Amino acid sequence: MIPDDLRRDLVARLMDVPLVGLDDNDKGRTALLAGIPGAVYFSRNAGNSRGDVMLLVLQSEEAFGPKGEWRLLKIIDNALDTVEGTELGLELRAIRQQLLRLVEEDIQPVKLHPADVAAVHLFDLRQPVLMCLGQLPIEAGTTGFVVNTPTPRLLAYFCDSVKQRGAGYGTWSRNDVATTGPPLVIDPKHTTAAVVLSKIDKVRSLLAKKHVLWSMYLEDAAEADAVWGDLATAFSDTLDHHLVITFGMPADTPVPASMVLLPAPKFTSRDISNWVREIGTTLAWRDSVVEQWASVILVDYAGNPHDWPIELVYERLEYHRDLVTHHRTSDELLGALRDLQLIGE
Repeated sequence: MIPDDLRRDLVARLMDVPLVGLDDNDKGRTALLAGIPGAVYFSRNAGNSRGDVMLLVLQSEEAFGPKGEWRLLKIIDNALDTVEGTELGLELRAIRQQLLRLVEEDIQPVKLHPADVAAVHLFDLRQPVLMCLGQLPIEAGTTGFVVNTPTPRLLAYFCDSVKQRGAGYGTWSRNDVATTGPPLVIDPKHTTAAVVLSKIDKVRSLLAKKHVLWSMYLEDAAEADAVWGDLATAFSDTLDHHLVITFGMPADTPVPASMVLLPAPKFTSRDISNWVREIGTTLAWRDSVVEQWASVILVDYAGNPHDWPIELVYERLEYHRDLVTHHRTSDELLGALRDLQLIGE
């Protein structure tokens, strides 16, 4: 994981490399992958140069060879071969040096703005969100994605993160994108597919003004196929803004044709500790307070981090975000944590 600002700088500089930034020719971007085993299997966005570069960077930043070769550095080296001795070459070398320092420091966590340190929606959604943004077409239109999740909770955070990270990467401005509200939960008894179709005219009106993020949760594959088919048909015409439709579906449920399955969110105990530390640092709390707080959050999560139930972790993070909101001083928080430990929470 590399910091968002460094990733943005790298994408921007790679886009300045001759041939790389041409939307109608992806050969220059493919050349960046020379010498990287398995690069043929990378997800690509041939029609959107910026999205394509973002995907290449994202997929290589956590990829290492058998001897520890960092694939991201190979991409930069391939670019440097074409711009050596230029100002752009110097800028790429400076970014490469920053990345090497990160490796030496074991890839430090993303540094967030103090106003965002307690934001749960940015907790662990970086990869699926950036994969989503990277695969949007250059021309506005309707794009469908699927996120595997056992409940709708994740979808709201996903849309919030797409909205904010999209603004950070220049996909849209912060005031030029909107969600349709809480994720719709589609089921035969309460919210049927007909309810989705009844919202089409309102969504179309919003699309005339802004990019729209529309999310819904479906457990039935056949119903998902039908809903996606109806929406794709309804919004098949030329649009002024992007319509990003995201389905939340249980793992191993077949994905509707032409929708893109995004990588599942994943996290480790270190991610939680870093999240807590960002808040504690911003509030100038003692390290001992931060360590005790993290230990209380993590008390029930042992074993393989990838096996942790993400919905329960989100629930706990929400609770502790509210906990620090209501207990403004470190002493107040420590008192609340002691109470939680006494009751086994």
